[in-house]
Amino acid sequence: MVGKLMAKVIAEIQDWADVKLRRLCGRITPDQRVVVILVMFVVFGGLSVYMTVAAIYNIGKSDGRELGIEHIDPIRLKNDSIINPFNNE
Repeated sequence: MVGKLMAKVIAEIQDWADVKLRRLCGRITPDQRVVVILVMFVVFGGLSVYMTVAAIYNIGKSDGRELGIEHIDPIRLKNDSIINPFNNE
């Protein structure tokens, strides 16, 4: 019930956005469309390159803290253990 309602709402939002975009794009000339596409390509491409370079630059940086590696202590079992019943520690 809820899934069908959500699907219907999402479909209505998509249709509304499609109509608005078609109206907006129908008003500009083909040359203006090319300019808009190129500007969007440059902006999104620049953001993509920035995010990639920033992620690579920040690899291994953790505010001066190093990852602490410690040995795992062995589990101390009770003397009446089923695993080793003859251990008298």
